[in-house]
Amino acid sequence: MNTYLQVLKQYATFNERASRQEYWVFALYNITFVALAIVLDNMFGIAMPEFGYGPIYGLYTLAVLIPGLAVAVRRLHDVGKSGWMIFIAFIPIVGAIWLIVLMATKSNAGENQYGAEPNNIQNNESITDELILLTIVWTLLMSAFWGIFPKVNEQFYDTSTFKITSQITPIIGGLITFALAFVVNKTSKRIFLIVIGGLILLCNFYAVIDYYINFILLSNNL
Repeated sequence: MNTYLQVLKQYATFNERASRQEYWVFALYNITFVALAIVLDNMFGIAMPEFGYGPIYGLYTLAVLIPGLAVAVRRLHDVGKSGWMIFIAFIPIVGAIWLIVLMATKSNAGENQYGAEPNNIQNNESITDELILLTIVWTLLMSAFWGIFPKVNEQFYDTSTFKITSQITPIIGGLITFALAFVVNKTSKRIFLIVIGGLILLCNFYAVIDYYINFILLSNNL
């Protein structure tokens, strides 16, 4: 949590470098809090029907928008890339995968054009363990997320949020976990994350295939 808070303190610092561990600890906390915000919006009945989220999600995403962009830019600087490379995320699927690869790339050794190599949390085993714990929590939360929503908001599957995330999550969810495998140093922990990533990909693809098969069958019956 200290790393997450540290990123928030560097609210609009775009001109330095951020290590892989710093970026991914923040990213995993951020993903988890976003999912929780959407759950709370729906539990309190304040979610917009067409989108599936509401003011809690909106306030949180606004609060972390600038620090999230800043740490992403610093991470790109750490691998010798311009911060403008963040816009490759707008290329459907391929752009997101490319950006994940860049964010998981090892730091440039020594100083580069953006400054000295970050050493505040590099190779810190406690941070590595925090990454693994966050990955497990995030995986369980995502499973609960899709399991809880039919009971909390039956219309959620008709929202634009579900239609978009159901296309992206199966690929991105597993790839993020694979990317984290290259952030940790110990072989045993790396293998663990690779296995978890593989399971996420298999489960998500199965869920999406099952969804579309049922959708096609329902359409044919109509």
